[in-house]
Amino acid sequence: MLKRLELPPSAFRDIAAYCDQKEIAFLSTPFDIESAILLARIGMQALKVSSGDLTDIPFLRQLGAMGLPIILSTGMSTLGEVEDALETLEAAGTPLERITLLHCTTEYPAPVEEVNLRAIRTLSTAFPRVAIGYSDHTEGIDIPIAAAALGARVIEKHLTLDRAMAGPDHRASLEPHELAQMISAVRRITSALGDGRKRPSASELPNRLAARKSIVASRAIAKGEALSPDNLTVRRPGSGISPAQWNRVVGTIAMRAYDADEPI
Repeated sequence: MLKRLELPPSAFRDIAAYCDQKEIAFLSTPFDIESAILLARIGMQALKVSSGDLTDIPFLRQLGAMGLPIILSTGMSTLGEVEDALETLEAAGTPLERITLLHCTTEYPAPVEEVNLRAIRTLSTAFPRVAIGYSDHTEGIDIPIAAAALGARVIEKHLTLDRAMAGPDHRASLEPHELAQMISAVRRITSALGDGRKRPSASELPNRLAARKSIVASRAIAKGEALSPDNLTVRRPGSGISPAQWNRVVGTIAMRAYDADEPI
């Protein structure tokens, strides 16, 4: 089957040209150094390395010396094997900042219970200088969307025109309309992640006045009367003294008289 699906070098040039026409980055996975050199000469701007080659130290050394960014899938690997691969690529000349690791489960389709998406965070913690992504072999679009929510910066998903076609990848692949749905959802999730700082958003600020409360008199208060829980309460809007200052207000003396419900 693989021989039947093999493409001649001219086909890769045609595909690269078509990608350029459509403003899509051309990317292909080489399985030997000759293929990698061919793809680089065609103009491929990054090297994609399969999970099966993560432990091929001589091949990684050759790829690391080529000077291109590298996307490395990590299916079937241990954390130690990933570390060895990164050390090899870095020693060969590829800085860690130009490497992307893809968490991956190498099975087609991959069982959902074996996906282990939390490994995305493990890789991110273990290798903070490396970008972390996810290569998905599950059915559907929900798992890669979840990967994006966990911080995956690259999503790889197989595409097919028809899942009924013969071959090992089609069942775990998306048809075009599904890929469009996944991309839309991933972009929404990525937009929603934010920068992690806890602070009011721009859209929230106008709502604080109406949603928050102020300290007000719960009944008429005479000038000189001590302010206490017996004559104070909190009510909307939040245009007066915030109830966050309750402990500072209680025990002070009213400098003037207040009507019931009047802000202090």
